[in-house]
Amino acid sequence: MAPNDSVAAADLAPVRVWDPYVRAFHWLLVIGIVASWISGENGWMETHYQIGLAVGGLILFRILWGFVGSLTARFTQFIKGPGAVVAYMKTVFARKPSHAFGHNAGGGLMVLVLLAAVGVQACSGLFNADDVIFEGPFYDNVSEATAKFAGFVHGWLFNILLALIALHVLVIAVYFFWKRENLVRAMVTGRAQLPKGIGEADFASPFRALIVAAIAAVPPILIYVLN
Repeated sequence: MAPNDSVAAADLAPVRVWDPYVRAFHWLLVIGIVASWISGENGWMETHYQIGLAVGGLILFRILWGFVGSLTARFTQFIKGPGAVVAYMKTVFARKPSHAFGHNAGGGLMVLVLLAAVGVQACSGLFNADDVIFEGPFYDNVSEATAKFAGFVHGWLFNILLALIALHVLVIAVYFFWKRENLVRAMVTGRAQLPKGIGEADFASPFRALIVAAIAAVPPILIYVLN
């Protein structure tokens, strides 16, 4: 049974949506989270710490890019009010592609939640210790109670993060198998199948991306070098 598309396939075209910087952030974050989990599970704490700093830098880059980056990367393009989110949820299981230009209201909310969760996860690790050989760079600068709370958050939040990632993957699968929309391909190629004439996203310059990446790299580098 074919999906009940609101737009015929012949009226669709590959449209440039995601800039290479957002795509690089997305896949580097995937790698970083997997590497962080592997290093933590195996007790490779120094490597775990270094990966955590890198992930923190990625989150900082994405936050900055959300203000000065390409159109579809900007928070103003995809952060919607509660009404828009509720309206989206009513259509999420409709058997037709959404043809969203960038993140839809639900996707935008998921981006914010994931950025917050990963950001807090990375920051809490700075105050954490394994009670054996490793102490975070700011462990000695806070009270014992604060350090224990940071450790609790670091462990507890990772389980929440796994649940959010599972939900994210589930939604991608629903879009692929039910709505016949390949979100993964769009995040790899930067192009999505959208109605002809919708226009394309203007991408920010590589120079701007380089400047933002350099700014985002400063805090984790300073933390690592000075501690």
